[in-house]
Amino acid sequence: MILRPTSTKSRALFDFLSLNVASRTVNSSTRLASSNRSGKARQAPVLPDAVLKNIRETVAQQLRTRDAVVSDQQADIYNSTLGQIREALGKGDAVSVRQLWVKLKELNLAHILDPKLMSMMSKLLTKTFLPASSDPWDSLTENIIEEVAVAAASCDAEGVATCMLYHINRHNPDAALSLYRHCTHIMNNREAWDEDEDQKESLKQDELAFGHAELSQSGVQSVRGRVFVLLAAITAHAMLDTFQEALIMCKNTDVRFHNYTTQEFLHNLQHDSILRKKVSLYTRRLHLARLVSRPPSLSRQITNLGNTRALTSLKKLYDEIVEGIWASDAFIAADESYLSSEKTVAMTVVGWTSFLTAFLKCSAKDVAAQVWDDIPRLGLRHDTSMWNALIAGQIQSFTDATTTFELMRSRGVALDALTYRALIGSLFNGRRPNLAMERFREFQVADITDSPENIMSVYNTVINGLLVTNRIETASSVFQEMQTKGPKPDVVSYNTFLGHYARRNDIRGLGLFMTKMGESGLTGDVFTFSTVLSALLKMGRQDASEVVLRLMDKQGIKPNTATYSALINHQMREQDEAHLSGALRLLSHMEADPTIAPNIITYTSILAGIHRGTPWLSQQKEEDFSRAILERMERRNVKLNTRTYNILIKACLNGRRLDHALSYYEDMKRTKMPMFHETWYILLEGLIGMQEWDVAMEVIKEMSGLYGVRPLGPLQSLVRRVT
Repeated sequence: MILRPTSTKSRALFDFLSLNVASRTVNSSTRLASSNRSGKARQAPVLPDAVLKNIRETVAQQLRTRDAVVSDQQADIYNSTLGQIREALGKGDAVSVRQLWVKLKELNLAHILDPKLMSMMSKLLTKTFLPASSDPWDSLTENIIEEVAVAAASCDAEGVATCMLYHINRHNPDAALSLYRHCTHIMNNREAWDEDEDQKESLKQDELAFGHAELSQSGVQSVRGRVFVLLAAITAHAMLDTFQEALIMCKNTDVRFHNYTTQEFLHNLQHDSILRKKVSLYTRRLHLARLVSRPPSLSRQITNLGNTRALTSLKKLYDEIVEGIWASDAFIAADESYLSSEKTVAMTVVGWTSFLTAFLKCSAKDVAAQVWDDIPRLGLRHDTSMWNALIAGQIQSFTDATTTFELMRSRGVALDALTYRALIGSLFNGRRPNLAMERFREFQVADITDSPENIMSVYNTVINGLLVTNRIETASSVFQEMQTKGPKPDVVSYNTFLGHYARRNDIRGLGLFMTKMGESGLTGDVFTFSTVLSALLKMGRQDASEVVLRLMDKQGIKPNTATYSALINHQMREQDEAHLSGALRLLSHMEADPTIAPNIITYTSILAGIHRGTPWLSQQKEEDFSRAILERMERRNVKLNTRTYNILIKACLNGRRLDHALSYYEDMKRTKMPMFHETWYILLEGLIGMQEWDVAMEVIKEMSGLYGVRPLGPLQSLVRRVT
């Protein structure tokens, strides 16, 4: 039976009643207090009838919201049994806990228990009654243990995972999957780690990508339990050779596993090396299949790998997907037209194009050529977007780009706006503006149907290329042509001119285009105002922040916390004192206005900016500014969390600021901040990069000794490098 967890309101009521009864007893009974001080056993207080009646009525009213008929007697029994359960838990009396659960269940009151309390009950019952070997449970005890585990699962699912593993060890995968089906209500929760934030990739994300998430030890423990439940279910499917059913299950849950959680779980299967190997294969394939089933996520991950030049990881991902298509037990289709009962997920044109683009960005022309050759071998044709990616990847060689363009046209491949954008961009990059403009005029008269966004991107590429090659009059002429004939200039068009004038410290040009933007009815974005702010700061304007804020107000923009934080982040990336001063003035504006109050993201962007990159402040100034920001946070009760500490430690180590990094690490220890695999990974990776082997060894000792962490996966590899 699946038990419903109690609501927060109900839990608060019963906890409140328990505390109220205790406080009234102490305050109203001096004799009882004296008895306790003398060492005699404390007696249960005798409450006035009026108080008892009030408790009964209040509890019964809460219960009636969930049950059709609840008597006053049941309310009394619930309160009494709740106290007995807590007492039994304190004594470790599992037999009594089991009996009391049965009692509440028979009265249909068990579902009202606090999930945290049920978690404690589940741990005690599992530890006490779970057979040490594969000997069977008696059926009554088994049902009770599993009911309590399921009821506690919304808070802590490890009890369910333990029960599922017991069934697996008894070679009863059907029983394990039956138990999983009772827990599907907890397997869709956004607290769970998402595969798009794989540990390895998350360490390469922009420092502000963590958003507003605050991690807590209890939250991560809750997630860990659900991960183990999912892995236990996958193990059961592996025993039954039902890969496709396992894939459906994985696609229907938000819970994801990573290398280190998988390795930790696999320790439970050491007794069966064949099953352990099979589960390891299942998890890798399921992870890959689910990623492929979500083309936007796959494309995003491929793009991230390309942007960070992570060629090894990118090549591994590509090889795994191709193997999943060509293997004898293939489970991935090369295209949606090849889907079947065995291949239920498919690659898309976007996926293949993303790989091509990413390999070219990594300057891996040989691998890109392999992708290009693999596509027809897989029964596919080279789509227009693939040709476009090939041309865009040849931006350093306008002759190659032109040759590819002509080959594309000779083969009758449809040209679109992005084809011309790629070629024009390559020509401008090769300092061939005249040829670029010839292709642009050709584009203007060609009969090309494409989205307004893609057409606009061609015009903006032309404007940028003309400004970069110092053809300002021609760029202005194209801009004027857009105003009269279309497409109408967008924010990117204006920002391109603003960026050009800002680089030249041309305040007149800046003012002219800000005026034009206002007259057009367009409002600027974060890049617009960051550009203007940077230009004013470089000119030494002390009122730069005020000027920008007035401009925003004039355009009818009411900046919020996110807008200010983004502006501050832009300024901190300039890495000079003038922009730091501008960022701090914006911070002061935020702190003075409760409607735009800075948050943890705001402060972390400043701290990370101070520590980021090659030291651009003196050591004393860096310490002073850091201390000042931390003091401002303390005054506003904004506290660093695990994720923000990770960001700051990483920024310090990347900038070779060992003392600052260790200072943040010591703060985490002092404040008992939870440290997870990501924290230790960042520390060790940074220390190894700095060749601080002694410090790294001390960190490993503390990780294992003080925190009891067992390194797995990528973290284990770092530990081996140090030791």
